[in-house]
Amino acid sequence: MTSRTDLTAAKPSQVSIELAATERVIQRAAYRAGVLACYGLAVLLTANFYGLVVRQMLNLIAPGVQSSLGISDLQIGMLQGLGMAVFACIASFPMGWLADRYGHRLLLAIGVGIWSLATFLYALQDSFGGLFAGTVGIAIGEAGLVPIIYAMIPDLFPQNRRNTANLIFYGGSLFGAGIGMALGGAILEWLAASPGSLPQWLSGVDSWRIAMVVIALPGPLLFLLVATMPLASHAPPVHATQNGDAGEMLGFASYAQTHWRTLACVCGSIFAIAVAMTSALIWFPIALPRAFGIDPATVGLGLGTAVTAATLIGVFLPGIALKFGRRGGLTAIKATSFFLWLTPLPAIFLPFVNSPFQAYMVAALQGAMGVAGSALMPGIFQDLAPSALRARVMTLLGVANALALAASPLAVGMISTLMSGPRGMLYSIAIVSIPSLLAAAVLMSLAQRPYAATVRAVRSRFAGEEA
Repeated sequence: MTSRTDLTAAKPSQVSIELAATERVIQRAAYRAGVLACYGLAVLLTANFYGLVVRQMLNLIAPGVQSSLGISDLQIGMLQGLGMAVFACIASFPMGWLADRYGHRLLLAIGVGIWSLATFLYALQDSFGGLFAGTVGIAIGEAGLVPIIYAMIPDLFPQNRRNTANLIFYGGSLFGAGIGMALGGAILEWLAASPGSLPQWLSGVDSWRIAMVVIALPGPLLFLLVATMPLASHAPPVHATQNGDAGEMLGFASYAQTHWRTLACVCGSIFAIAVAMTSALIWFPIALPRAFGIDPATVGLGLGTAVTAATLIGVFLPGIALKFGRRGGLTAIKATSFFLWLTPLPAIFLPFVNSPFQAYMVAALQGAMGVAGSALMPGIFQDLAPSALRARVMTLLGVANALALAASPLAVGMISTLMSGPRGMLYSIAIVSIPSLLAAAVLMSLAQRPYAATVRAVRSRFAGEEA
């Protein structure tokens, strides 16, 4: 016969069993959510990488397009500047608004479909007008890529894992630029080395057209991956009214008017460094074949390797500098200013390079310092932005980069038309890059005092709201 004491003792044991079972269910659910989140991040990284490959291929095929259709350097600059950058900037806000209204995943998938179709249609064009229309299509499709992806990350990861996910995406974006250029160069090199292995109906077709079709082919698969990726809405719901939106806009205007010196210096520095970096990235694939008689495929592989190495070095340098300089009072904005002052030094040697290897070394050193300075920019923006306005303030980062992408190709293209000789393009890149890099360093140095005042004001306001 079971005693009353035994029955009493059995109850805690049963409770423990039920708690353990519940804990196992929670752990399995958390593990499954983590796996799905990592899968979603992998899809987002793939989408971003695919967009980078398309952009880099547009740079690499420029010599072939010029040879095939007889368009000028200025027209190439218009394609890269007006066609890509300006229309991407114009379309970014509508794409973001549509994404917030109808769903981030849906708009990202539609964007993938648009730029995949535009990439395919680009290969069929025989005039500058057709190429410009294709470039605009690619720009519109890619306009909301990075903003929408950053908006989707909170839908995938809880608060305690979002920073890690953001850093992975940021690093992946930087490495993707170099890898995308190397992959584009490999495709062009393969097409040049094995024309006999292509089907008979492709004989006589320009290699740049085939390359654009090749990179358009994965588009439908990526569209399906994005459209079906799982989301686990970790972001708190946003309830906004028309009056509330107007109030937020007035709040941003007041903030921008109060702290215009900080925003002008920081955004000006970002614009200047982006002009210099874009000049090298876009025009090197054209400048090096002219200066040294090498083919674009070789430039793609060599320059892609240099950009990848620069990214690897540049991503780790800021963390190392802040770790060892923290005791000496080194802050993020001071470290950024330090790296920006180092960036013009390699660029000074660009007009004097005598081989492609030397040009790659200049690109790698300049890129490493530029990446090191740029890597800390998002954190700088987060510190100077009130939490209620952070998304709008962060938008300025993208606007500055987009404007630089528009101005840089045009500036180099216009100067190049005035320069004669095979090295004229190299000189044009240097003429644009060196003053821009110096301006970036000066503006970031001038930003330190107003930036500190802005950060104090933002933290003081936050503390007052908390109290």
